[in-house]
Amino acid sequence: MCAKDLKDSAAESAERFYSELVLRHSSDAVIISDPAHMALWVNPGFTAQSGYSETELIGQNAGLALRGPETDPDTLRQISLACQQRREIRCDIRLYTKSGAPYWVDQKVTPVHDATGRHTHFISTMRDITERKLLEEQNEEMRHAEALRQSERQLLALTSEWLYSAKSFEELLMVIQRAMHTLIPEADGALYVYNDSRTMLDLATSWGSQPEFPRHILPDDCWALRRGRAYAYGQKPIQFVCDHVARSGTPYFCLPIIAHGETIGLMHIVFDGFEDTGVMRHMRDQVLGNRWEISLICGEQISLAVANVRLRQELHEKSLRDPLTGLWNRRWFMEQAQREITFALRDGRALSLIAVDVDHFKAFNDRFGHDAGDLVLGEVGRAMARLASESLHPCRIGGEEFILLGVDHDMSQALAKAEELRAAIGKVELAVLGQTLPPIAISAGLAVLGRDGNDLQQLMHAADRALYHAKATGRNRVVSHPPPASAPGAG
Repeated sequence: MCAKDLKDSAAESAERFYSELVLRHSSDAVIISDPAHMALWVNPGFTAQSGYSETELIGQNAGLALRGPETDPDTLRQISLACQQRREIRCDIRLYTKSGAPYWVDQKVTPVHDATGRHTHFISTMRDITERKLLEEQNEEMRHAEALRQSERQLLALTSEWLYSAKSFEELLMVIQRAMHTLIPEADGALYVYNDSRTMLDLATSWGSQPEFPRHILPDDCWALRRGRAYAYGQKPIQFVCDHVARSGTPYFCLPIIAHGETIGLMHIVFDGFEDTGVMRHMRDQVLGNRWEISLICGEQISLAVANVRLRQELHEKSLRDPLTGLWNRRWFMEQAQREITFALRDGRALSLIAVDVDHFKAFNDRFGHDAGDLVLGEVGRAMARLASESLHPCRIGGEEFILLGVDHDMSQALAKAEELRAAIGKVELAVLGQTLPPIAISAGLAVLGRDGNDLQQLMHAADRALYHAKATGRNRVVSHPPPASAPGAG
């Protein structure tokens, strides 16, 4: 053997030695298998990584041994196709150790051919990337959690915008119902509002799938109302069920609704299906903790929105109420009467107007002073207010002039109400500074939709003509049929 051949042989021996040294001491797992994927040799790195010894895998399909329930089938198909086509492939795949523990590897499968091009082996190298995958999953969870928080913030901002845009309490209830169902879809809920006497809370609205909440609850039935702050049941070691809650094992929140420093209601949120026997404990606590924070924010926003709607309604109410009598004013009457006439004509319903005027009112002012006049007007207003109902609306349209808008009131019903008012006012006794005032009397004139006209101006003119006729024929009376428009009125 010549010197060159000796040198080449030594180089080849050294290369094999170093290659074997790398394979045996590398932390990466290496499997050499035949074209049928049967293992011929594995390095110590593979044993350390998988828990399988060389003797356990020689002659076996190592790929089958390392698969588990969460090994991705699509990735396996890609590897199989690449091997069939005798081409190299590299991919991330989830495998399982001999003990069943999952781990991730960066796997590279390389086909080996001899000098003639015949396929002789597969070499698979697997680098453990479990820590990297764990970090990626943690980062993905963080990104997902941040996306959820961003979505929640956007929903809360949108909810706040809608809440503050509600112009009535009815609109506000509609917004609350839709918003709470969207923000906390896992829960059913209800909003309760104190009644006028503050003796109990009435159900104002509810949402979710729970069939029915109690229609009324007492203030002492709720720990949140008794303690004066929001209460979460199902998260603390010491807790007690509110008396208004039927199922003791179900987590729930109770949040007082406060407007202008006064508790005016209660929001009740129930997580049906979140009992200890239901959702896994860690998931349950995580969800409830997140929903508690959202509920607190919603409770504050709803409280502010309720205060805003109440203030708006109070200001609107003041603009439509007569300050002396508390009756609806002329502006309210003109808008409401026009609307009711439109509905009555469309639906074929009855409608009437009763024009009312205090007899000899100027004499009260001239003889006893304006305080006496205001007292008389106030008493007439109170008498009219006592007749008020959902279908009968008393209004003061100016000075001593009043009007009753009767929805669904025909001639006979309107006449009966006018006579009832006249009789009630005739029984009133008033005194100013110890001086008894003369009896109060009113005159009234009726107009009905259809007979006396089909628009507001026609009805008001007809009612005024009937009223003037009542005054002209002796006062203290009700005229139900106005005289012809050409007939002269009386002062």
